[in-house]
Amino acid sequence: MKKLLLAFTVLLLPATLAYSQATYRVFTSPKLPPRDALERMQLVTAWNTHAAVDGNRDGIFSVQLIPGHPRSQLVVQTYKGGVFLYDADNGDLIWKTQVGTPYWTPQQAAFNAHSIFVTRRNVLHILNRFDGAQRTFTYEQALKHVAFGFDLPYTPNAPPIADEKYLYVPLGNRVYAYVIPDYDAIEKAYARDRARRDGLKDAKKDAKTPMAADSPPTDVDSAQPEYLWGYGLGDQLTTSSPMLYGDQLSILTTDGMLTSVNRSDTGRRLEFWEFKANGRTRAAPGHHEHFGYLASDDFNLYAVDLRSGRLKWRHVSGAPLLDKPEVNDRDIFIAPERLGLRRIDRTSGREVWTSKETTRFLAANDTFVYALDHQGMFFVLDQRRGTPLAKLNLADWKIAVANEWTDRVYLAANDGQILCLRHRDLKNPLMMKTVEVVKPREEKKPVEEKKDDEKKNDKKDDKKDDKKDDKEKAAARLARAAASRDLWIVASVQPAIGRRSGEDRGEHRRPAGP
Repeated sequence: MKKLLLAFTVLLLPATLAYSQATYRVFTSPKLPPRDALERMQLVTAWNTHAAVDGNRDGIFSVQLIPGHPRSQLVVQTYKGGVFLYDADNGDLIWKTQVGTPYWTPQQAAFNAHSIFVTRRNVLHILNRFDGAQRTFTYEQALKHVAFGFDLPYTPNAPPIADEKYLYVPLGNRVYAYVIPDYDAIEKAYARDRARRDGLKDAKKDAKTPMAADSPPTDVDSAQPEYLWGYGLGDQLTTSSPMLYGDQLSILTTDGMLTSVNRSDTGRRLEFWEFKANGRTRAAPGHHEHFGYLASDDFNLYAVDLRSGRLKWRHVSGAPLLDKPEVNDRDIFIAPERLGLRRIDRTSGREVWTSKETTRFLAANDTFVYALDHQGMFFVLDQRRGTPLAKLNLADWKIAVANEWTDRVYLAANDGQILCLRHRDLKNPLMMKTVEVVKPREEKKPVEEKKDDEKKNDKKDDKKDDKKDDKEKAAARLARAAASRDLWIVASVQPAIGRRSGEDRGEHRRPAGP
């Protein structure tokens, strides 16, 4: 009987999961907002585009903003495995590619200055941020087949996060760290080698800008991420990306424990500090520079200094906090359960206002805050008081992006439409959150042989340096000899060798004898 019950449960589970996913993926084909309605709200359509989706089964999984200077980018993933990269300022398509097996479980993307990292179940795909080419693959010699991706030990249960050298992947009750190969250097080396084989005269010039044709050959395995370390979380789970600051990695578990460990060294992890919230933390933390903001179901929002683990302030919201805090340079936006959207001063933790009509933050500028209610009604709020100024029904745009980086409003629908709204007077995006400048990977320059002219010049410089050293040694010997005979001679010799005399220092000395 127990075996039959277990078998029935296993058969019923996929259907239950499919039904639960279908309730979140509502397929709509919305029309663009009317121009006159947007004008009353002092808004205009910055751009709109359409990502290709395959019927009602497919749809947009995530729309994610990658902040940057001078231009930001938008990563769009579909359930079938499509990855699109757009210019976030004008909507131009930069590239698109297909990854993994269609309809495998995805996560939001990680990124650095050179690559974009996406997952499909337990397979990690590393894409060139310049052209979308897949950078990690293995070649099956027997089948003459190229398998793209890198196999992770388990399926990630939260989005990974990356910097220029390392990738950190949450895997249930563990976090794994991997060393990212320097794919740019590999592609440049291959481009130089290809140019040398083809007889190009200026190989260095062609190698400065790697193109898709300059990617390494696919009849051998590519460079693979290298396992660095794994950190266990005991019987607790992490459902959010870790936070990076300096050489620390801060990991939040669902029981409210925030732990900071060293992230770039091999061996056993060193725990710098731990902070424990009184309640559980279901949502991902907010992050701004060296502060993390934890939303807990004990009604509190905690501001934790990531350098020391100390509590800077605590805001009592009056209701459970179940959604991620959205943070910019000035404010924090939270949505206490059934109380509405609240603006909090980031430095002090004090409440500025609460809008009971809205529940979800979209974007903000210096004058207005843009938000949604639980039915999909779009609101324009006064930034200073939180008063509703205008509203518009955008319920058919089922996918809304919480943009804490700029003033742009991004909306999407599962038919592939993507819409960007902006204030009519702000043609250029207004940065609302400081973008940390990512330093490029330091590359070792090849040592080249010097030409004959350079060698001659080096010899001349060496001779000059030798003569200068001889003069300094002679002056030093003269000074020592004079000091042994008479201090008065020292006072007259010192200015000639570049030192201040006793009179210049106000220390005039008389000779010791007649």
